[in-house]
Amino acid sequence: MNKSLFPLLVCLLISSISFSQTKNDKLFLTDETKEVKIKEVGPDFIKYTFPGEEVLYTISKNVVNKIEFSSGRIEEFTTPFKEINSILDIEKVFITFNPDDVQGLDMKGDLFSKAVGVTTLSSVNNVNNRALTKLKTEAFMMGANALFIGNQFQRGNQYGNENTPGNSTMTTYSAKAYSSKKLDIVAAKEMIENHKFNYYQRLELSRNDWSPNLVFQESWDKDYFPILDELGEVSEKDGVLFVKLNSKKLGDKKLQVVRIGEDQLTLMDRTDKKIINYDFLTDQHKQVQNRIKMAQLRKENENGQ
Repeated sequence: MNKSLFPLLVCLLISSISFSQTKNDKLFLTDETKEVKIKEVGPDFIKYTFPGEEVLYTISKNVVNKIEFSSGRIEEFTTPFKEINSILDIEKVFITFNPDDVQGLDMKGDLFSKAVGVTTLSSVNNVNNRALTKLKTEAFMMGANALFIGNQFQRGNQYGNENTPGNSTMTTYSAKAYSSKKLDIVAAKEMIENHKFNYYQRLELSRNDWSPNLVFQESWDKDYFPILDELGEVSEKDGVLFVKLNSKKLGDKKLQVVRIGEDQLTLMDRTDKKIINYDFLTDQHKQVQNRIKMAQLRKENENGQ
């Protein structure tokens, strides 16, 4: 080998080894961790590239939990998105008029909300709050915890006279619903395939209703044992999970899985006129297990008499 080439080859080898051992930065998101090269941390954004690439990506700080730099330094961020598991938590829905705030979130769909005053003396603020509450309620029922409002229209009370009728105040909102956390499809499938379920409540919101209607279900047999059924056939399309029910009570509807929790699951049926949530408990849920124990005790007492 030419001696003059040897030092060059050694340098190339060392450079190659050094490059392969270079540590990357880690970007911790809600649902995943990415190995990247952080280029800039701005006031409300982070810019990065993937190792070995030059394409620059931008992501909102809202969807980042922390950055672990190659130096070992860790920078943590506070997310404005809250976990919402109940209709009682809808005030936690994040609302923004800036599309950058929801960049990188899982889009759930478009929403429209409208509220009209009863008379020309109706409070403008009350009507506006009613429209906003309906919007947040539907977002929750879609499995979302964030709203980007693209358009808001508000009309004040218009007082009439003997020749012209008056118009009460009205507010409308057009928005898109987002979730900061994607549905865990694998976990949802496992839950559906490995458990039987008790249908325990139904939440319904019609377009013209002031508020949702919550109805608890009497899902137990004549001996007070909870009725437990398999849900039905599971299918997936474009990252959305569906269940084709096989239920005497609900028929053979095809419903979307919007939320799973600890031994519970929510299915959604949504049309132009209304949205419905069907809430189910698994056979291992504490409430179901307690009802089984109570029914067994009742039966034992009856047999002992």
